[in-house]
Amino acid sequence: MTLEQRNRLRMVLAIALSVLCALTLLFRHQLAPLAQELICTQVDNQASDAINEAIAEQLETETISYDQMVLIEKAADGTVSSLQTNVAQINRMKTNVLKRVDARLRNLSQEELSVPIGNVLLPELFSGQGPKIPVRVLAVRTSDAVFRNSFTDAGINQTLHQIYIDIHVVITVMTWSGTVEIAVDSAVLAAQTVIVGTVPTTYFGMEDAQ
Repeated sequence: MTLEQRNRLRMVLAIALSVLCALTLLFRHQLAPLAQELICTQVDNQASDAINEAIAEQLETETISYDQMVLIEKAADGTVSSLQTNVAQINRMKTNVLKRVDARLRNLSQEELSVPIGNVLLPELFSGQGPKIPVRVLAVRTSDAVFRNSFTDAGINQTLHQIYIDIHVVITVMTWSGTVEIAVDSAVLAAQTVIVGTVPTTYFGMEDAQ
């Protein structure tokens, strides 16, 4: 190979390297935000599924009914006089739910999460195809399990009382764009019943189980 050919080869390689660097910078500045949005959506969906499955498993394991969670007291004439939460039962359920949620989310942090590059470049044609953008879960923080009441009209002189478990989780992930914190909120119905008659304004105990 002559000197002129070697110089030409070096020039071609330099041009190719410059183009590669330019494309990399273009991706990081133009496409990285979209990739990050897709990653956040994927992590949110997987974490929500993990939380819902953990709570469903715990509720199925304990087979706790509404009557075990809430005591409905009635007056002599049969009207509902008060509702009182079984605080011990609620707190025990909360502890067990958090254990299962933490275990599920630990499994999530050990999985290889990724987003196909086709989902970023042209999802209409290349969804699920191409090299994968790796996503690394750095940390998962579960704040608490909070029980929430919902009272809705269920008909004439009837009220639907539902008890939900609200879980708030913050997941820190590492992407090509850097470190991102993703807040995941999930609510699962724990128990419900239809109360016949006027629901009393006083509801004892639920505030002690937060």
